[in-house]
Amino acid sequence: MDSVPLLKIICRGTELFNSFFILGRVLIFRISKSAFSLLRTKFIFLKQIKILNFFSVFLFFVVGSILAEPTFQEKSKQTKPSELVKRDLHSEIVIPVIGLNLHLFADQKSDVLRKLKFGEPVSFDRESLESPKEDWIPVKLEDGLSGFIKRSVVRSVPPKQYLSTLLFEAERMILSKNIDFAAKGEITDTIFSISATGKFTGDDFIFIRAKAGFFLKKTIDLMNEKGIKPDNDPGTLEFLKRHQTKLLYDYSYGKYYVDSNYFWKLLEAYPKTKHSDYAGYLATESIPVLECGTDLKCRLEEMRKGKLRYIYLFPTGNYINLYTKDLVNNLQSMTKDSDSIPCFAPVSEGIKSEINQMIRYASEIGPREKKQILPHLQILKKECFR
Repeated sequence: MDSVPLLKIICRGTELFNSFFILGRVLIFRISKSAFSLLRTKFIFLKQIKILNFFSVFLFFVVGSILAEPTFQEKSKQTKPSELVKRDLHSEIVIPVIGLNLHLFADQKSDVLRKLKFGEPVSFDRESLESPKEDWIPVKLEDGLSGFIKRSVVRSVPPKQYLSTLLFEAERMILSKNIDFAAKGEITDTIFSISATGKFTGDDFIFIRAKAGFFLKKTIDLMNEKGIKPDNDPGTLEFLKRHQTKLLYDYSYGKYYVDSNYFWKLLEAYPKTKHSDYAGYLATESIPVLECGTDLKCRLEEMRKGKLRYIYLFPTGNYINLYTKDLVNNLQSMTKDSDSIPCFAPVSEGIKSEINQMIRYASEIGPREKKQILPHLQILKKECFR
């Protein structure tokens, strides 16, 4: 097609624009001159100046936009249905939210079959009759129910990344201050349920079980903090019943705690795995802080069952320096004045037993930790075994 007519149109358009622009400027100049001459007596002309100024600017933008170079918006690339199927077949789905809708069809307005729980296991429904879509994934639940979920809400990851992604999303939710007790309970139940499927073994098993115990601890901590009582809420009571073998109840303070033996038993069953150190840390941190006062047996037992046990089991653990420092500080405060050591005659057998056990532990730990801890225990033995 010949380009000369188009060039003429553009030139004419440019001339038209210039004519309107010059005309506007002349009108503004003439009216402005008249307005200034009458400024001392009348102000009505100011309105006319504003109107004409607006008219000039309006013409500038309207004509300019007509003559502007056209722009073209590139279409977003759509993934082919065959590529979606291939990707979904080799991925696992993690649901990182509470109450995700399972729709009957790949349509936001279609019926909601039910709401899915956080982390609920779902799989790609390869038998779905509906063609794959960019925004929807056809899924099948463990109970056989099929439907569609929003692709943008979930995480589709390679099978090797499933566990790490699931636990990352669960911990993110558990640590959030915007998540209530019921939601944290749902997340905890899901992780325990998945850990019991037999899908994970070895390092992966101890990792998911340790994380499940950590989530349980955070959920129980929130329950204690908010003063939630199981007598007032059937859901809370059922949650506690499901995990009663992992919990302890302190009648003095009316609070629940995760039993540290849950983690210690996990270590005994899987003693040398990649995540043993983490499980040992959780076991130590799960021991409730007791109001021992001057009760020497109580104070020694708390140290022996927690930090000293960790140091004994994990001589190269990540928390060895922290726990050694804490133990040394506590023992120093107890032994800095031998007269203040609460070993009053007759000294109970319980105190003697605790001191002997701690000395046995301290004699078998690393040389650096032994050098710091053992001298204080020997002072206790000297004062309490006289």
